[in-house]
This record gives sequence, structure tokens and C-alpha cells, in this order.
Amino acid sequence: MNIIWHEILSSTNDQALKDVKRLDNLSIIATFCQTAGRGQQGNKWSSETSQNLLFSILLKEFACFGFAPLPAGRQFLLSRAAALSVVAFLEKWGLKASIKWPNDIYVGDKKIAGILIENGLQGNTLVRSIIGIGINLGQRDFPPGIPHPTSVSLLTGTNFTRESLQTELARFGTIFEGFLQMDAGRLTASYEKKLYRKGSWYPYRDSRTGERFEACFLGTEDAGRAVLETREGGIRKFAFKELEFLI
Repeated sequence: MNIIWHEILSSTNDQALKDVKRLDNLSIIATFCQTAGRGQQGNKWSSETSQNLLFSILLKEFACFGFAPLPAGRQFLLSRAAALSVVAFLEKWGLKASIKWPNDIYVGDKKIAGILIENGLQGNTLVRSIIGIGINLGQRDFPPGIPHPTSVSLLTGTNFTRESLQTELARFGTIFEGFLQMDAGRLTASYEKKLYRKGSWYPYRDSRTGERFEACFLGTEDAGRAVLETREGGIRKFAFKELEFLI
């Protein structure tokens, strides 16, 4: 994978989109400092300079997961692959991470990484994907208002340098390529096993209505919707941004 490092960027996703025509498939845009990083639901991604991994992977060819090209209806496979790559990446430090649907990575009840994917479609086919990932490695102090943050350093005491960030990103790229080559069925099964709160009862909020309810997270559909069972035995399904985990 071709990794291009920048000293400072407003957003690695924005830079990847700006350079999309001249970049090769599987290029990685990375930066030591990001001034306007974005997370899910329009949230800002805050990061200390030269302490965390901040990067975007550009995909322009979709011979992956047993599909060529990847149908638009199966684009959630990219979310599964990216999330599982982060979980596998964190195992180096003995961390057992889980995937908080759809794209956050948690250790226990604390967030250690986030993923923002922006896709380009042509008809019913995916023609471009920019997978933005932020992983908290060395940061130990976080601004107030950031919900439940943690880092590899806080959890293990490991320190990171600029050089180690570059080494770790290359290692992540190898892990991610491996998941791209996995067939859809195996990838989905692996993702389901790593889901945060799966199989137990927890409180949630319906973001559309404000309703609070208790439910058991059952899993996800191929299109990415979350499937939950309520205490009354009913099945409820939620698209992105429609469900809030109450922690």
C-alpha cells in the first residue's frame, strides 16, 4: 500500500477526495496533525499532534469479498473489514476490543477508535470508497466533552514516537489488505462475533423519537441495519444515526 504522510491536514478524507484522480488504488493518506477531522453524525474528531494514527484509505477497485465490482447494497462489508482490522491491530498490545455499531471501536465501555466511510456510487455499483480511521495510540489527555475516550497509552503505558506511528500504520495496512481478501460470509461472521453489547440487555435511545428502551442487540443485516430484540419480544431495526447506545 502506498502511504503518503502529511505534516498537517484539515481532514485526511478531504485530502483523499481532492487527490482521488492521481492516487492509486489502496493509497493511504496520513497526517501527524488534523485540524478539522470528522467523525460519525457530524461529530468532530479531536487528536493530539503526533500521538495518534489519523489516515484515510482510498479504494478505487472493488474485487474484494468475492465481489467484482462490489454492489452498492453490500457496501457495509467495507465497514466490517475496517472495524475488524482495527480490532486485530489492537491485539498487539493485548487489548480485546469490540465494535460498537456501526463504526466505533471500544475497549470495555471506552472509545479507542472511530471510522468514517464516504462512498461514491455509479448506479448500483460502488466506484470509490474513502475509509477514514482515527486510532488513539499515545494521547493521554482529551478535551472535555469527548464521550468515553481512551488510548493504547492509557491502557498499557506504551509510548509512541513519530517513527513508531509510521511503522504501526504500515502494519495496519497489511492487516486491512488481509480482510479485503476474506469472503463475505466469513467476514460477516467475524464481525458479528466482535459486536459491542451483543447478546445482553442494555438501555438504548431511538434518535428519531427520543424514546428510551431496553433491548438485546442481536446483530446486523447485510445492508448494515442494527437488529435488536425488546423486552416485550419484538424485533426493532435501525439504520445509521437512528440508534443511540446509552452508556
